[in-house]
Amino acid sequence: MTWTKAIIHRLSQKIKQGTKFFIQHGINSNSHEGRESVGEVLTSFVKDIGGKLSNVIIGHFPNSDKVKESDVCSMEADIETYNNIVDDINNVSGIALGNSDIESPAFPGALRLNTVQCFGDILTKKEGAIIMPELTREEIIRTLTFHEIKDAIKNKNAFPWQLFTVEEMKDDKTFGKIFEQNSILQTDNERLKKENEKIQEDSKDAVRATAISNANLALEDLMQKGFTELQRTFIKSRFKPETLEELDEPGLKDYLENEKKVFSDTVKLLGSTESGTLKSTNETSDKNEGDKTPEEEALDYIGV
Repeated sequence: MTWTKAIIHRLSQKIKQGTKFFIQHGINSNSHEGRESVGEVLTSFVKDIGGKLSNVIIGHFPNSDKVKESDVCSMEADIETYNNIVDDINNVSGIALGNSDIESPAFPGALRLNTVQCFGDILTKKEGAIIMPELTREEIIRTLTFHEIKDAIKNKNAFPWQLFTVEEMKDDKTFGKIFEQNSILQTDNERLKKENEKIQEDSKDAVRATAISNANLALEDLMQKGFTELQRTFIKSRFKPETLEELDEPGLKDYLENEKKVFSDTVKLLGSTESGTLKSTNETSDKNEGDKTPEEEALDYIGV
């Protein structure tokens, strides 16, 4: 069976932390039913060993006596092959350990390389295996190199936010600067936003003040044609530009049309015509000298 480099890398991704070790394979399948786990995978990574790309697995075995006679290993997986070449690996459900005196690994070189037992004692070689004093699971993890840990994290598709809290990343000498710069930019952005809003508000007030100041002249210009002197006097006496929302030309034209109607209704109410003459002469028969004309009374009434 031929294993390509791509498949060896894929195998490393398929072997997950926590995958169980067993003594020998199941009788008829890869089922774990009725089988005792003797350990579990801590991590796996790809490494060049003796010029060959190899998949190295580090496991934790609580009872070293149960695995001390096991010097070969064989994965339990669903694989696809084509012309005696491994084409794909769908699942790695477990890893079987065995003794090379009575069993052969699934492929040449699938050996249990060593047993890590402790830290600091002199290493000895025994029957092809490196024997070290016993380590705890945490101590085993600490023996991994930085690059092995980095590769393992990449193979697990882990991201920084899954490994560290925001506060921990803020304390990092590289990422911390990014957080600090982002905070400064946010503060500056809020300040500029408020300044811009004030400028716009001040500009709006200035434009409004100018429009109010120019409104009387603009109104006078619009009344040059189509308005009698009496209408102009009436309308100007009532005009308060600060009370109007629209002081542009269309707005002032609408205002004048409405004021024309108010003027007409007012003079009719007082019994006069818009030209300033009486509708009936009977009302003026007893007019004494010095009495006001109807239009004068109308102007007095409206406060002009």
